[in-house]
Order: sequence, then C-alpha cells, then structure tokens
Amino acid sequence: MKSTHTIFLLIFTAFVFMGCEKLVDDLNENPNQLTLDDIDAGLFLNGAELSNISIQLGSYSRMAGYWSGQLVGFEQTEFERYQYSVTSSTFDWDGYQSVLTPLREIQERTIDNPLLLGISKVIEAHLVGTYASLFGDIPYSEALTDIENPIFDKQTVVFAQLQLLLDDAITELENAEGYGVLEDFIFNGDRQKWLESAWTLKGRYYTHTKEYSLAYNAASNGISSSANNMMFNPLDITGENSTKNKYYILLEAGPYTGTSGSYLEQLLDETSSVSRNNSKTDETARLKYYTIDQTSGDANLGIAHELEPQPMITYRENLLILAESGLRTNGFSTGLVHLNELRTFLNSGSFLNDNFSSESYAYEVYITEDFNAGGIENLDSIDTDSALLREIIEERYVSGFTTFMAFDDTRRLQKSDSDIDVPFALNVATSTQNVERMLYPEDEILSNTMAPSDPGLYEATEVNQ
Repeated sequence: MKSTHTIFLLIFTAFVFMGCEKLVDDLNENPNQLTLDDIDAGLFLNGAELSNISIQLGSYSRMAGYWSGQLVGFEQTEFERYQYSVTSSTFDWDGYQSVLTPLREIQERTIDNPLLLGISKVIEAHLVGTYASLFGDIPYSEALTDIENPIFDKQTVVFAQLQLLLDDAITELENAEGYGVLEDFIFNGDRQKWLESAWTLKGRYYTHTKEYSLAYNAASNGISSSANNMMFNPLDITGENSTKNKYYILLEAGPYTGTSGSYLEQLLDETSSVSRNNSKTDETARLKYYTIDQTSGDANLGIAHELEPQPMITYRENLLILAESGLRTNGFSTGLVHLNELRTFLNSGSFLNDNFSSESYAYEVYITEDFNAGGIENLDSIDTDSALLREIIEERYVSGFTTFMAFDDTRRLQKSDSDIDVPFALNVATSTQNVERMLYPEDEILSNTMAPSDPGLYEATEVNQ
C-alpha cells in the first residue's frame, strides 16, 4: 500500500508539471475524488527527471569535487564540507521518494509504451547507481515495498541488479521506435539518446566494478557525439533563479565555492609545476572556462554561467571509458586510438561556450613515442602502458569536472593503481587518507532497524576494497 504522503506527492508533482486545469477538467470539484489512476503515468516523468538532476548536480557533486581536489569550499557549510566536517545529518536519500516513487508508478502502470518504460528505468539506474557508488551498501531490492525496514543490499549486488535493469531498458528502447511521451525535460522523447545513455551508464558501472572488458563492450554502444550528452539545460525564466545553473544559484547566495587554489586549477595552469600543458596540449581556454569565481554568480561566464548546461552522462566520459578499458583489455593501441578520438573532439573547441571559444587551446593527437621513456607524456620513464593509462586517468579527472568521475576514480584506483592516480593534496594538514564514501543519512539510521552501523568516511566500499 502506498502511504497518503506518497500519493499526495505524486499528485502534487503532476499538478506542478501539467497544470491543474488539465488534470481536473473532467473531475468533480471535490479534490478527494482525484486519484492516481486519473493521472496519466507519463505526467510523472518530468518531476522525477528534475529531482534526479538536483541530486546529481547538487551538494553531493560539490562534496565529491572538494574531496578530489577539484573545488574549494570557502565559507560556512561549504567550507566545513571541504574540510571533511560532515555528519549523518549532512546527507539524505530524498531521491527514493522524489525520483524512485514516481518512476515506480510509471513502471507499474505502463504496459504499452516501451519508450516511457525504458526511460524510467534509465533514470532509476542513474539515481540508484549514484547512491551505491557514494554510500556503498544501500536499500534497493526491498526499497519502496510493503517491507517497513528494507535490508541494505551489498554494493556489488546493487550494481549487478542495475546492469539487469539497464538491459531491460535497452531492450525496451530498441523496440520503442514510433512511440512518444507526454513530457521529457531531458531528451524530449529522443529514443536514440536515451538508448546511448543507457549503454554509457552500463560502461560506467562496469568501470566501478573493474569489469573492464564488459565496460568496453558497453561503451562501444554508448554516447556517440556531444549532441547526445545527457545535460541539465538551465531555463531563463524572468525572476526565477531556481531554474538556472546549480553553481550560479549557490554563488548568488554567497561566496561559497570555487576553483581558486584547487589542484584542478594547477593542472590546467601552464605556469604551475604540475601543469599538464606540453607541446601538444594547450589548456588556456579550458582553464578559463572551468574557473569558478566565488565572488558572485554573475562573475562567472564559463562552466558556472547562469545558463551554462551541466553534464551528467557524456560523450567525453564514454570515450574515456573506451580508452581506459580498451587499454586494460585490448592493449596500448586501442587505448591510444580512443584517447585521440577525445583529443580530436577537444581540439574542435566545441566543449567551450562562446565566451571562451576564441582563447587558445590545442589537443594534437598523441603517438606511441610520446609515451615511451623520455617522451612528452613519460618524462619519468615509467613503462609505456602505464604512461598512457596515467594520461587517460588524468584526462578523466579533467574532463569529468563537476561530475562524480574524479571522486569515483580516486577511490577505485587507490588500492590497485595508486602510482597513476591523480596526486591531489588533502584539504586538512592533519588528514592522512582520502574520503572513501559518504555517511548514511540520519533519517535512515533512525527509521530503519535494518540499517547497519555506519563505517565512516574512510572505510572503502566493497568495490574499492
């Protein structure tokens, strides 16, 4: 049985995104007669999408940036998070209600629209996979059921379940030609874009679990161009800030976060001792585009501009999954080919907005000699494969800015590949290790008797042990 609260939430969501008049056009004025069955299941999609966007691009994303050397927190709560000062009350799992509940309503009631069904499963996999990556073991198999205290499934079990869910989504999307949806904020019902995102998500999760051959096979079907990126595209609504770029919104409230002094900034700065610039790479434009000025939202013209789209699942990520997993499973040549595909894309400058497209940039293709001992990407003369892998991981660190990629990679590589991991400094002088996970939300700990004892920030999750 769904609770009254959940039913109200679903009806309210449909009202917000469709409008009251359409919903009650044929209903009696008595609101108690309005039921979920009176609302087309497709009307729940936009609300789930927007709630998922808020989670993917919200405070968890910023904390991942703080804890991987990409962002700096400057004041109040953001400074505390930057310095690892968080508690269980810092976190929540609101997505179970705001994202999964409407998606499950869609799935339970949709029997004749494989496009809507497939989309709902991709979004579910996106949210749950993010939670599993950040927190480790989480409720999933028994979540949103009649079971009052759902068990916490093992992280590896959750990822295995999500691979099956994505397989289902792919089958449905492949059979969805000619179908439409009432509303779809992200891709406007574009079946191919959803299909490619599903494959890239599979590649992402196989990378998390270090199943690199499967990651390569999945990404081979993944996002095929930047035009098919899954992005949040801010809306320019007069007098409404909540629809704008998430960094812009935060910075309009105060000087809370930015890139000044971050390791990411140092990597891109040609004057830095750790600069990644070389005779084939000019990061001038990307540095300026990536710079987040903490002084105000309006001070930003690049990645934190009020209307700048924000990435969630992208062509660049897909190419880098192919590069890393291709190198690990098929060898040096395969990895280099895919890295150069990315560099060719970067060299087009199309990842920049108009404010920085005239700045200098260069990403010439690499050749094998660049990774040989003494080459421009192997000045310390490590073995050739390791030199290429190090460059791919560093590019993942840079290209994945504002997503979870750098935080995921740091935790994944610390045990097995620490020699090629990005060596950013810790944020507090007395700290001795990187954050491995986020803390279980206080509400879950107090309300679910099956919740385990929280292992803390520094205990590696199952896939990273």
